[in-house]
Amino acid sequence: MNNHFSQNLKKIRKDYNLSQEQLALELGVSRQAISKWESAIAYPEMDKIIALCNKFNLNIDDLLNQDIKEVKREEESKKKLNKTIDDFLKFIANTVNLFSNMNFKSKIKCLLEQMVIIGILIIISGGIILIGDAIFSSVLRFLPDQIYYFIQGVLSSTTILFCLITSIIILTYIFKTRYLDYYEKINDKISKQNYKDSNDESKENISKIIIRDPKHSEYKFINGLFKIIVLMIKFFFLCLALFVCFILICLLGLIVASFLVYKTGLFFIGLIITLLSMIVISVIILLLLLNFVFNRQNDKKKMIWTFIVSILVLGIGCGLIFVGTLNFEVLNSNETMLETKNLELEMTDNTFFYGYDNVKYVETNISNIKIQYKINKYCNLTSYSQDDKYGIHIWASCSNPTKLARVFIKNINDKKIVSINNEIQEIVVYASKKNIDKIKSNEQKYFETEKTYDETINEYEKTINELENKIAEYENKIADQNSQIEEYKYMLKNN
Repeated sequence: MNNHFSQNLKKIRKDYNLSQEQLALELGVSRQAISKWESAIAYPEMDKIIALCNKFNLNIDDLLNQDIKEVKREEESKKKLNKTIDDFLKFIANTVNLFSNMNFKSKIKCLLEQMVIIGILIIISGGIILIGDAIFSSVLRFLPDQIYYFIQGVLSSTTILFCLITSIIILTYIFKTRYLDYYEKINDKISKQNYKDSNDESKENISKIIIRDPKHSEYKFINGLFKIIVLMIKFFFLCLALFVCFILICLLGLIVASFLVYKTGLFFIGLIITLLSMIVISVIILLLLLNFVFNRQNDKKKMIWTFIVSILVLGIGCGLIFVGTLNFEVLNSNETMLETKNLELEMTDNTFFYGYDNVKYVETNISNIKIQYKINKYCNLTSYSQDDKYGIHIWASCSNPTKLARVFIKNINDKKIVSINNEIQEIVVYASKKNIDKIKSNEQKYFETEKTYDETINEYEKTINELENKIAEYENKIADQNSQIEEYKYMLKNN
């Protein structure tokens, strides 16, 4: 056994303010035995070592082999770390409990006050950062640019970090002093009261704590801002309620319109179930918004269960719609809905087609050109143009929405999804061989011109980029020259 035991025993006895006689009495040995142990002349038996460990809360290895000073120091460090972690977790837990026990008005007031404090801290920190940057710039300007910018960056970052940490500490301290301490005081009062004989109503009133009683009232401007914030929130919720009303009206209209597709089977049933569940959900949201705006109580239990059931029914309805659509046939185009139309144009030296795919040419003996195309029979040709730059263009529009709606509903009832659009399809050009060759030649010239134009644009963009790079290079040189001029001026002043 080494000398650690004798030194540790002496250290522990003095830390606990025990004399050799007192320790000997507690261990059931003589004072001389304690003296011999501390002098390393003799050593205790194992039962005495175990008694020492139990009394001073140590393990045998620490007592016999370790430096007890280091062990105590490590234990104190661990205790401090554990206490810091416990305090932090306690702060978070108290904050969560505080907000959970606040009513809505107290929550808004508390958050508003914190926002005002944060705004003040941001303004103060911004001023400190700006002043610090100005001081750093004036003091460190004599340094070379690279060293100057590096040191300035480090100092600026340090100032920002200092302001951030200080602001967090100030905000936390104010919040703790103004709210958490008061909340803990109220909890202490409540915990001292006896609620065994009290009824449920008194318990419920105490469970919702209104933070800051009249003796701890906020500043008047806080109350004014709070009222404005509450009015703005209520106005926003009222506008949201009007929007929900509009959605509700649309859903009711869709319920009526959905009977137009009653032949679709599961799709129709799923659509009705989905719309009804969405109407119920919209009504619940509308009631919540209106009750908040007009300060009315909500039947929370009924609303929650109704909302959950509506969500489940909505899922069932969507599933039925999906199953019903599996029997639908998707068609990109329907030949029965297309009709052939003709357009006759005068042939010019610059006539060509651009923007149309798969244009067919048919040789005839006519002097002009005849264009044959297919278009949805519910759409009409609105206009066309022919110019030297863009060639021939044809526009069509479906200007009869009633007929289109009827066709769409008929296709849905027939379990078909047909694309209805106003695109010009299957264009056939009838002209003489000479005119067809001329049209194709004009089209080739147009593409070559476009290609040349794109190449010219690319060259210009490349030249512009090169010039911009040169400008940036010259600006850097000018900045370096200006920096050297400032250094020479500074040297002249000092000399």
